Amino acid sequence: MKTECYIVRDLLPLYVEDMVSPETAKYIRAHLAECAECEAEFEALKAEGAFAAIEKKPADNIDDAKPFKKIMKRMNREFYMLSYSLIIFFVFLGFSWTGGENLMYNSLIMPVVGVFGYYVFKWKAIYKMPLLLLVIDMFLCVFNLVELDIYSAFLWTLIYSVFVFVGIIIAFLLHFALRKEKK
Repeated sequence: MKTECYIVRDLLPLYVEDMVSPETAKYIRAHLAECAECEAEFEALKAEGAFAAIEKKPADNIDDAKPFKKIMKRMNREFYMLSYSLIIFFVFLGFSWTGGENLMYNSLIMPVVGVFGYYVFKWKAIYKMPLLLLVIDMFLCVFNLVELDIYSAFLWTLIYSVFVFVGIIIAFLLHFALRKEKK
């Protein structure tokens, strides 16, 4: 077999799928016209329909994906529930530290709340997270779970909202940087 035959046989699958340039297709047609062995290989590739079988294989096994999709849906739902729980836990933790010596840790906790808020609410987190902070803070003040009056609690809610916005921006930038490119 000549070197040309090896080259043409390597290109035949692409030629069958019409994925070669016009110049390469012209070269392959000329070679197939004069080489019976390569012509037989080309006919075998067309007759086998190997490429059609490869393309149909995932469609034939669509039922195999249903259990996987069900598991992924359940895991996604559980992750959302975990995110909701972490948001509420960190907000309670942050507000409980407001009156004490651990106050500065809130500059770390509240951006994390913003990240989880962005995951759960996307851009709606911009207004939902401050409302959630306000509701939880007022709940803590009404039931005297923190040693703050209503006015200072409202002020701390505004300050923590700024930190939450920082977390939302960080989450957006990470989401933007790590997103999959769509074709």
